[in-house]
Amino acid sequence: MSNRETLHSLIETLPNASLETVERVLRNYQTWPPPQPSVDFEKLKQRARERFEKSQRQEAERTGRGVIGGFVGGSFSTPDGDGSASMIGWEGETLVKVEARVFKGHKMELEERFRFSDDQQAIQYSQKIKGPTGKEHSHEIKVDVIKS
Repeated sequence: MSNRETLHSLIETLPNASLETVERVLRNYQTWPPPQPSVDFEKLKQRARERFEKSQRQEAERTGRGVIGGFVGGSFSTPDGDGSASMIGWEGETLVKVEARVFKGHKMELEERFRFSDDQQAIQYSQKIKGPTGKEHSHEIKVDVIKS
């Protein structure tokens, strides 16, 4: 069983490069249970569900038939408070991944989209990143596909 003496001796043998990370972990354990990342997982799930349902309605209206589909999500966090939660699903013909990340206490939101170009000769990829201050950055690229 661990005790303070054992922990003190372990700290004395740590490489200097690890001290900042270990200090952050120990600070997070000053309260028990440790605080969870400041990501509203329920809000993220709700947004993903709403997008999925909207895309199903639009596809049904466009094609006149029902749609089979779904979305998948997951999350993780580390003892020092870093972590992420993500959802992936389809909006019509576009694969969409939404992710919230906490990095050293700072929250970021990412959205990625993959779809074929109208001529089916390339994959169009777009990414939107929202930083901790709310500032957003977006970019898009087009990647040719291998012709078979």
